[in-house]
Amino acid sequence: MRTEALAVFLLSVAAAAAPADRAASAVRSAAALSTREGLSARSTLLSAQGTAIVQLAHTYDGYRVLGSHAVAQVLPGGTVRTSTQELLQNVSVAGEPFLKPDAALALAIDRVSPLGTPVGSPTIERIVFPAQLTGGLPEGVFDRRLVVHARPAAPYVWAYQANLELANHRVFSVIVDGNTGQILRNTEIRESFAPIASRGTGLGMYAGAVPVDASQLADGTYALYDTTRGTLPNPWLERFTPDDSGWTPVGMQAWFEAHDSRGKPLGSAFLFQQNPVNDWGDGQPFTAWSNENGQNGQTAGVDALYGTAAAWDFFKIIFGRDGFDGRGTTAVAAVLQTGPLLADNAFFSPFLNVIFLGAGSYPGNPDGLASVTDLEIVAHEWVHAITFGNQLISSDESEEGGIVEGTCDFFSQIIEAWAAGPRTAVIPDTGTDWLVGKGITHGGFLRSLVKPSRNPRVPDGWYGGIAPLEPHSKGGPIGRALYFLAQGASGNPADESYSPFLPQGMAGIGNDAAARIWYKAVVEHLFGDLNGKNSFADARAAGIAASLELYPDDPAKTVAVENAFAAVNVGDAHGAPPHTLVLFADFRDGDWINRAHDFYSNRQVLPRNETVAPRITVLNNANTAVTWSLGGLSLWNGANQFTTSGGVINPDGTWTTPNESSWHAITATSVADPKQFAEGRAFLINIDMDTDLEQDAIDMGGIAVSWFLGAALNPAHSVFTAPFVDDTDVAYFVDAYRSTWPAK
Repeated sequence: MRTEALAVFLLSVAAAAAPADRAASAVRSAAALSTREGLSARSTLLSAQGTAIVQLAHTYDGYRVLGSHAVAQVLPGGTVRTSTQELLQNVSVAGEPFLKPDAALALAIDRVSPLGTPVGSPTIERIVFPAQLTGGLPEGVFDRRLVVHARPAAPYVWAYQANLELANHRVFSVIVDGNTGQILRNTEIRESFAPIASRGTGLGMYAGAVPVDASQLADGTYALYDTTRGTLPNPWLERFTPDDSGWTPVGMQAWFEAHDSRGKPLGSAFLFQQNPVNDWGDGQPFTAWSNENGQNGQTAGVDALYGTAAAWDFFKIIFGRDGFDGRGTTAVAAVLQTGPLLADNAFFSPFLNVIFLGAGSYPGNPDGLASVTDLEIVAHEWVHAITFGNQLISSDESEEGGIVEGTCDFFSQIIEAWAAGPRTAVIPDTGTDWLVGKGITHGGFLRSLVKPSRNPRVPDGWYGGIAPLEPHSKGGPIGRALYFLAQGASGNPADESYSPFLPQGMAGIGNDAAARIWYKAVVEHLFGDLNGKNSFADARAAGIAASLELYPDDPAKTVAVENAFAAVNVGDAHGAPPHTLVLFADFRDGDWINRAHDFYSNRQVLPRNETVAPRITVLNNANTAVTWSLGGLSLWNGANQFTTSGGVINPDGTWTTPNESSWHAITATSVADPKQFAEGRAFLINIDMDTDLEQDAIDMGGIAVSWFLGAALNPAHSVFTAPFVDDTDVAYFVDAYRSTWPAK
């Protein structure tokens, strides 16, 4: 490194360190940490207004405490605003972990290997694990994404967090107990584009005649390799060694998956290259199997590179962001993916900084998609890189998944509008139809931001129990709120943009202001830890805070944020009284898990083959009556194949449950305000130990004996030696019995 460059590098490091140190000092003072605890800057982002947003990881003896962090904003004048509500208290871990990192990594690999072959270089990190992050589900029984095991004996234990990616592109974060080797958490992290097939008549590629930023290599040929965007190497490309052609893993690139003449993938990928002229693609649907690097195959590469460059430039010009991760890491688009899960799909790989884009299965499959490389699809996937940078995940079991997908849908349309215009520092109000996937569905669409329920799997507004929906479906209300913020809502019930939650309608503040508010909200106010902790209410609060900071002299914009979220049933309209709220009671009535984003929210445990009264809460209305119905929107969701519907709703509102041990969806609707409802899931268990089809006191003896005998092998499973709130089987049966014979 030259002397001048080294001096500039050291100055930039010092400038970044100053706000991080100032933030850490302020948070430490406010939180009164022990001498063994510390704060480590996880990231520092400088906003367009000169405020440094510092994310601080909580450490103990220098090791990160999972789920414990703080955020501090260092204003241009040096004032520090701290937020310490996510810092855990009284952290203390005894001794040293018994396992070494390599042994823990081997256990993690062994756990996920049945699901696919690990690829790349997995990471392993020693951490402090809070026991409160576990619950008690048997592994793999109820949820295919997140498995939580019996909680450790101590409040905090040494553990290891391994991040692994499989050859089938599934990504896992596995946490291993540092002393016992037990898998404490196994979280699948996957942001996927899950299209819904719509049969159409149109084909065609998307960008048309556009300029392509390519490179001429040493042999005089050209490659879809853009050296003007990206300054850090791409992790996926670092496995390849630069050669004398001039190629390196730095610089935006388009790659393709290779196939044989029948379209079967060969398990290899290549850069689009060796083109004798700097002229790419034929604009036609792809048909040239085994010749992906030819002109026909290049068309998908052109679309992908064009979309990636447009999204990159949008965030650079509008927000001053250096690449999708904010650090200039090279972005790669890999196209022509095939297979039953990939051809009609698109997804972002968070640890590789790559988007994988399907070749499409149409017209061979009439219900399939065309090449999944349209600009808005490419942009949607790259926005996942921004949300993941704040540790936000597209989860099946939390509202955070809807926040992520709704955000990606919104910015996909905003980027499309910006790319269609002069591409200045102002986002135009026109240039998009607010329909996601219109280009790839032959005249149909995947999701509408104006009226999400045009797709019957997507709700127009929030309701109690929305969390279990597939992430793209539950993202509908967030996308619609952001559309309302930008474009407004109609007061005419006949219009698609009408909302019964805001019947008077509202004026929008324009695409430019709406996008700036929401970017600031996501980047500076919504932080996660790969646990899915953020709710739609948190998103609303983040939008309000961002508006107040960005437009302090324009309160109308903040009022618009309030009203836009009220229009999708999140919070109340500005100045309006609290609206009716229906909530399905949580397992153990909240004394087991008290965080609303957890697996146990909107769930109850009830006996099967018994008449019971499910627990429901109606707030903000003197009339608390509800009508019950079986099923709910979650039954549309393919990710919840374990959920069913059955039994009988009786005239008095009780439910005679079916004689089937499984999850069942059930919905309660407010009598006073029928647009307010809540869907919950009840797990039905068998408490008829003597199989006489009656639940009576005789059954309790068999249960108690089984727990007592089990204590000889594992005392933690005895009701006599463990508090029942730490023993899942006891808690399940207690709840089921309480519902069978409610206390008077």
